[in-house]
Amino acid sequence: MTKNKTKKQDSSNLSNNGNDNIEDNKVEEVVSEDDNDFNSDEDLKKELEQAIEDKKRALAEAENTRRRGIKDLEQSRKYGHLAFAREMLSVVDSLESAVNSSPQNKDELTDEIKNFIVGVEMTLEQLKQVFNNHNISKIDPQGDKFDYNVHQAMFEKETDEVEPGLIIEVMQPGWSLHDRLLRPAMVGVSKKKANKD
Repeated sequence: MTKNKTKKQDSSNLSNNGNDNIEDNKVEEVVSEDDNDFNSDEDLKKELEQAIEDKKRALAEAENTRRRGIKDLEQSRKYGHLAFAREMLSVVDSLESAVNSSPQNKDELTDEIKNFIVGVEMTLEQLKQVFNNHNISKIDPQGDKFDYNVHQAMFEKETDEVEPGLIIEVMQPGWSLHDRLLRPAMVGVSKKKANKD
């Protein structure tokens, strides 16, 4: 009987030890699952932060693209007719030459020629008004200081009548569209007289 009791105790101890091992394994499994959940939570937080950053970047890029589009549209409206305006300058030059070469005394002319000259003058004035409406401005710098940004020096003339560097003759006026130069004014510039000893 004593042997049986000892065997039962040993078997109960073994079964208890087995249960203890099973419980330890369960605890380890629970702990490892919690670790996985913890790692998973950290990963999710990182992914969420990355997604938020990506969204912010995408929104900033979209805003920049929108602003660039608005700026490009404004530039297009403001300077879109630049090439056309440049080509029209030769038309203005031709009309101005025709008006300047017409006789000053129109009384001696026939009515047809008078009307023709008046028509050319009116056409020139209308064209200048259209230029003005589209912010195309004439640069007529007679007497101004020479500025290489808007003037093109064709010659220099020695003189003591004015200070050096002033525009003394305008050979061809310049034109600008808003703040952009369409054509520089072609000018003659004063130069200090050289002392002859």
